[in-house]
Amino acid sequence: MPSRDNIHVIVARYLRDNGFEQTLQAFKEELGLEDDMIPSDHSMTLESIIEQKRLYDLAQGIADLTVTEDPENEWQVPFPSCMTLLPKQTPESNILFVTVATLSMPNVTDDDSMGVSSRPCILVTSADRSLKIFDFYTFDLLKSWTHLHSSPILTVHVLNESTLITGGMDGRLVASVPATGGMLAQVKDHMKYLVRIACSRDTKYIATAGYDKKVHVYTLNTIELPIGESSFTKVGSLSFPTNPEAISFSYHDEDSGDETVPPKLIVSRRDSTFLYYYKLYPSLIEVARHNLNPESNSWVSFCAMDIILDPNESKYVGVATSTIPHMRFMMLKSGDDTILKNAFTKAPQDAYSSGRICWRPQGTGIWCNGDDGIIRGIELSTGNVVAELKHHDGRVKAIYSGVVDGKEVLVTGGFDKTIAVWEVDKR
Repeated sequence: MPSRDNIHVIVARYLRDNGFEQTLQAFKEELGLEDDMIPSDHSMTLESIIEQKRLYDLAQGIADLTVTEDPENEWQVPFPSCMTLLPKQTPESNILFVTVATLSMPNVTDDDSMGVSSRPCILVTSADRSLKIFDFYTFDLLKSWTHLHSSPILTVHVLNESTLITGGMDGRLVASVPATGGMLAQVKDHMKYLVRIACSRDTKYIATAGYDKKVHVYTLNTIELPIGESSFTKVGSLSFPTNPEAISFSYHDEDSGDETVPPKLIVSRRDSTFLYYYKLYPSLIEVARHNLNPESNSWVSFCAMDIILDPNESKYVGVATSTIPHMRFMMLKSGDDTILKNAFTKAPQDAYSSGRICWRPQGTGIWCNGDDGIIRGIELSTGNVVAELKHHDGRVKAIYSGVVDGKEVLVTGGFDKTIAVWEVDKR
C-alpha cells in the first residue's frame, strides 16, 4: 500500500475531497489505485504542502530582512558540540525525559549516613519505569528509583534541591525526595497519561496536562513540613474537546512585575492552532486566545506541541508545531498574537511525534529534536538551521539545554536507548 505522503495518494485525496469524481476515477484506473489506498488522514494535503512552501518562502524573506537587525540574537559560538555518552544501564530502555539540576544527594552512593552535598545531576526517565540520577561530572549512577510510579515517568520538574515533581503514564502527580526516594505527596486526578508539568517561577502554582483531555492547577503546601504532611491543593480544572499537548505559565501584562499577581496559564491542544490563556484567580477563566495560523486556512491543521518562555526576560513564547512533514518554530511576544518568527526547522516528524524545543541559555537560538535522530540548532535572528548534532539512531524524545557551573550544556536521549551529553569542550 502506498504511504500517506505518496504524491499519487495526495493528489487522489485532493480529487476525492473536492468532488472531482470523474477525474478521480480516471486517475485511479490509470495508476491502479484502490479506494482503501486513499486514507482519510488529512495531516498532509496538497493545500498544506503549498501553504508550507508559501510560509517557507515568506520566512526566508523575513530572514533576509532581519539578519542584520538583531546582532544580539545571532547564534553564539562556540556551542555544545563535543559529545560524551552516559554509560549504558541494564536493562536498556527507551529514554523518555532528561533534565539537569542541582540536587542534594548522598556523598557515598551505598551509605546515606555519610551526609549529603549539592551537586549538578542528570535526571533520566525511561520506559522501564525508572528515574535515574547521575552525577554530572563523573556520570556515576547515584540513585535509581522505580517505586514512584506504577508505569513510566513522562515528565519531571525539579522544585528545589530536595524535591522533585513527577508525572507518569499512571496519571499520578508525585512529589518526592531525590536522595531517599521518599514520597512527600501524590494525587491522581488524571485518568490517562499525565504528559506535562509546568511550575510558576515562584513555585506556588503547579499545572498538569493529561491525555484524559484535562488540565489541573494546584498549589503545593510547603515542602519543609515533615514527610507526609505536604499535599497538593487543587485551584481548578479545565476540560477540552481534544488532548492538551503543552502548558506554560506566562508573565506578560502590566502586572507582571507584581509578584502578588498570579501568572496566566497558556495551554495548547490537539487539532487547534490556538494558544489559550487562562487567569488562575479566583478561578480558571479563559481571558484570551491567540491563533498561530492567523490566515485561518482550514486545510492547514497543526497545534503547538511545546511552549517555552525565553530564558532572559520571559516575555517571548517559543512554540514547536506539529506540522508535517517538518516541525516549525514560532516565536510570539507573550500575551500578543503577532508572530515574530516562523522558522522551518527541517526536523522530520509525523502524526505520532513529540516535537520538543529548548532555548539556548543566551536566548540566541533554540535546539529542536527530530525523528531522524539529528538535533538541530536554529538561529533566532535568521530562523536558519545553523547547527546539526548527529549521534542518535532514530527518534530523539528528550532534550535539555542549560548551564552548569557557567558552561553551556545540552543533554539528549532517544529511542536508541542512549543519553548524550554535549558540551563546548571535550572532557
